[in-house]
Amino acid sequence: MSDSDYQIKQLRSTLSKMEIALSTVEECIVWTDRQGRIKWCNAALERFFDKTRLLLLGNSLVDKLPLLIDGKLLSANLHPVTIALETRKSGKECYEFEKSKQFIILEIAWSFVEITSDLTETDDSASSVLVLRDVTQQREAKRRLEEVNKGLEQQVAKRTQELSEANTKLQMEAEQLQKLLTELQQTQAQLIHTEKMSSLGQLVAGIAHEINNPVNFISGNLAYLQEYICDLLNFVKLYQKYYPNPVLEIEKVANKIDIEFLQTDFPKILRSMEMGTERITQIVLSLRNFSRMDEAEIKAVDIHEGIDSTLLILQHRLKLTAESSEIKVIRDYNQLPLVECYTGQLNQVFMNILANAIDAIEELNAKWTYQEIKNHSSQITIRTSVVDSQWVEVVIADNGTGIPEAIQQHIFNPFFTTKPVGKGTGMGMAISYKIITKNHGGKLTCFSVPGKGTQFTIQIPTKIIREDDNP
Repeated sequence: MSDSDYQIKQLRSTLSKMEIALSTVEECIVWTDRQGRIKWCNAALERFFDKTRLLLLGNSLVDKLPLLIDGKLLSANLHPVTIALETRKSGKECYEFEKSKQFIILEIAWSFVEITSDLTETDDSASSVLVLRDVTQQREAKRRLEEVNKGLEQQVAKRTQELSEANTKLQMEAEQLQKLLTELQQTQAQLIHTEKMSSLGQLVAGIAHEINNPVNFISGNLAYLQEYICDLLNFVKLYQKYYPNPVLEIEKVANKIDIEFLQTDFPKILRSMEMGTERITQIVLSLRNFSRMDEAEIKAVDIHEGIDSTLLILQHRLKLTAESSEIKVIRDYNQLPLVECYTGQLNQVFMNILANAIDAIEELNAKWTYQEIKNHSSQITIRTSVVDSQWVEVVIADNGTGIPEAIQQHIFNPFFTTKPVGKGTGMGMAISYKIITKNHGGKLTCFSVPGKGTQFTIQIPTKIIREDDNP
């Protein structure tokens, strides 16, 4: 046997083995000549067309396998076999095909093949190889998965809407309580003005008791609301874990609502509402501060935390509105030791001073044009420092309207206010002065330049001197 005959024998043996192997493949494999006629196919293609290989060989694959895209018949020049032979490139695409009066989805991969062997029987060296796979079931499974995802999305949207409505209801109740609190402050000022201090103490105590009931109701509901939101956020995280690549529609909605921001901001909102209910209680108690400061527990605290919590409650007033520019808060904090103080009372001082600073800036903006507001950077600066080993200092400065020199000496007097009737009772700074000077043994001073701004300086000792500390 010559070497050539031996090589041919080996080649035929190899081809026979390949034939057996390819006959077990589920995908349809077809080999065409340069004219797109079927030269060879595996058993899967025979089963697909329900015809023997002898009946398939020599047929044009374009004619034998008419393909559609979106229900429209594909032209011959766009058929995968034509693309493979003309472009001499590989590719893969999904097409529709009508089989047994039903449309199926075929995933077709094609490649250009060029054979330059002396063992070939013809000189037809250019050919194409196509692999056909029925992906109808996979597409159907994907469609059902999309329906499930859509259903889950709707459930999440519904639950989010319910939580939003519950949150709105709580906010409305909080606003009603705030309105009631304002009315109580006005009543307090009138009673003090008519020298009914003793009656005022009893009145405030009774009303504070009545306000505590709805405040407790809100606090209790906030706990459930927090639980519901945590469950919902955990559900969303679980969904993202098992479906990290959602369908396009879900991804668009997630980007639109900024789902990552919601996941981080929801807990902050709940915390601010919790702080708000706590502050309502503190504000009710502070109504009696000017006439009789209740004894409270003295604690060593970080003053910065009190300032930051107050700024958080006032955050809505710092944002840009139609009437006022955004107010920038500059925190120039230095390291401070823990300070012994009446925490609630000191926070009330921060609230009064910061609220007045915001009012002064808004009043100045009301006098300016839009361009002047745009050119003017509204800001509040808060500086903290250590005076010495026994004292700390907090400076709160704004660039608002400022206080005329003629009335600066009256700002700490009870009932003195420059605000319209119904907006201020004239008790805020008087109570603040008493909290700092009498309750904490500190100093509260004011320096202001009309048209430039106002600066309040608070100095308090790091330790309150108690009566039992005296020798």
